[in-house]
Amino acid sequence: METKKKKGSRLGSLISHEGFWLMALSFLLIPQVASSFKVFAYNNAQYESPWFAWCYAIGIDMAILIFTVKGRLVIAFLYLLVMIAHALIGQFLPYQSTYGIFLVHTTLPITIFSFSHLFYYEKKKAKQDKATAIIPQVSTEVAQVTAMLAQDIRLEPQAYLCPQCGLGATNPKKLNGHISGHKATDKWFPEKYGDWEKQNEIRAAALTQIEFKQKINQPKDERNSN
Repeated sequence: METKKKKGSRLGSLISHEGFWLMALSFLLIPQVASSFKVFAYNNAQYESPWFAWCYAIGIDMAILIFTVKGRLVIAFLYLLVMIAHALIGQFLPYQSTYGIFLVHTTLPITIFSFSHLFYYEKKKAKQDKATAIIPQVSTEVAQVTAMLAQDIRLEPQAYLCPQCGLGATNPKKLNGHISGHKATDKWFPEKYGDWEKQNEIRAAALTQIEFKQKINQPKDERNSN
């Protein structure tokens, strides 16, 4: 019993494997290719070499498999109708049939266009997705700043921070005035301030350096206006 179960599970995994059913479909396409070959050869007597007919037949009949694998089910269904038309025309219509000539000379350019569009579109989409993935996501803070600038709301850099409440100031004079307000209340805790003056100096120096770099990178017209 265990041996039968193992054989059954192996057979089930083999059948469910993608490569197995692609191979089975390829075998089923072989007789269909023969029909398409006959339609092309019978309706294009000007081509003596059979290679033209073989290339046409293989390309046309592989289209339904390619579009199905790519998920283009509507186009795959249309190629199913084309395959049926090839089979019927090859069996029932005479040599140099008007319908056969029309089928061959419309199906060939349509298939070439469909293949070109499919693979070009996929390649272009892959490039766009890759470019989108490279672009860093804009943080919430940057988005807020951008929205404020769009509304002509000016943002002043505040390098001087109050060590007690964290309020920012544009210069030491304003900060000292703010700290004086803390001193006038019972909630002033100077022992918790730490080395706040040095930290403010470091931030101010960094701000000066950033502003200097921005000024250098500005166009000459904007630099002169400032």
